[in-house]
Amino acid sequence: MEEVLLQTFLNFSVIAIFIALAPLISKASRIPIVVVEMCLGCFGIYFGWFSQSEVLSVMAKIGFLFLMFLCGMEVDLRGFVRLGRKFIKNVIIYLVVLYGISISVVLVLHLDKIFIAAFPVMSLGMIMTLIKDYGKDKQWLELALRVGVVGEIVSIAVLTLISGFYHYGNSLQLYQNLLILFIFIMGIIGIFWVFKILFWWFPQLKLFIMPYDDISNQDIRFVMMLFILLISVVLFLDLEAALGAFLAGMIVAIFFSYKHELVHKLNDVGFGFFVPLFFIYVGSTLDFALILQNPRFALYGLYIAFGMIVIRLCAAHIAFRKYFQHTKDVTLFALSDSMPLTFLVATAKIAYDWSAITKDVYYSFILAAMIEGIVFSIAIKLLWTFWKPKIKVESEKNT
Repeated sequence: MEEVLLQTFLNFSVIAIFIALAPLISKASRIPIVVVEMCLGCFGIYFGWFSQSEVLSVMAKIGFLFLMFLCGMEVDLRGFVRLGRKFIKNVIIYLVVLYGISISVVLVLHLDKIFIAAFPVMSLGMIMTLIKDYGKDKQWLELALRVGVVGEIVSIAVLTLISGFYHYGNSLQLYQNLLILFIFIMGIIGIFWVFKILFWWFPQLKLFIMPYDDISNQDIRFVMMLFILLISVVLFLDLEAALGAFLAGMIVAIFFSYKHELVHKLNDVGFGFFVPLFFIYVGSTLDFALILQNPRFALYGLYIAFGMIVIRLCAAHIAFRKYFQHTKDVTLFALSDSMPLTFLVATAKIAYDWSAITKDVYYSFILAAMIEGIVFSIAIKLLWTFWKPKIKVESEKNT
């Protein structure tokens, strides 16, 4: 027992060092921190600095679920409803075109069904990073954030459906599972409305659950209860665990948004340990020697990244061409929406765990996420810096 404990802590000591070094390497190299963490995991396992274990696998799964929880906390449905019908209509057109092209490509090229979820997948993680770099006042980034909100919800829904399909196949049990999912979602919506009415009639109830002057960390205790409870419920219903974590985050964002310090606390805990642990673990599942022997993995990763940006450029031009004044903004929007590192990795991991994709495809997905994080970030920087026509157009209009 003592030897197992020692080995476990030695493993986590190395991983803890990687977690601490990742931000420094990211700042020095300007490579997205997620990519750095996956590279550290890949090199760490290759050089034997740490080893795989059941404990590490479980902790990484918790890290992934915490990531889904934090993604749910970024979703502000009330703010989205206030955007207006015309804008929502354009977002729906964008998503329909995105998924329509993805389905067509999958059917024509006879790709794995998981590509239907992977090509249009969206995540707010890299968009939030871009906002820190360029500012939220940029039109293309503001749109990317708004579209990303609904895109994340659609992505988690499609991911859940695809997971059910691979788990049960085209059988009666699949449709029973989908019915359970529908009833569960309707139940959650019903609970949302009940608590909305309760909090409207009894506003002090919120403060009773999460008081401002909290000295006993009641907010953290309640959130952790919600996080674990909803994951337990969806697992009991034989649904995807990520759905429960995501919904728990949405509940916190909708009802307890006044607790600004709570968001910071959870982000600090999540992005300070659990989330980087997950990405280091994902990197450790890659066989670096196998990648070196098979450069086709990188080529396939390029194909996936290229496919994701092409379908987004097509969908963006169809849905938002009139929204932007210049092609530059459309291109920047498409690029910013083409870096769903967290959800793309999550999609690949779920599909691989269900044996829905081969190791070759799994490696290609992970490398595609890395390529997108590096290449598309550089492309955005170059386009923003050197593509000048938009500035001239704006200056002429202002005069």
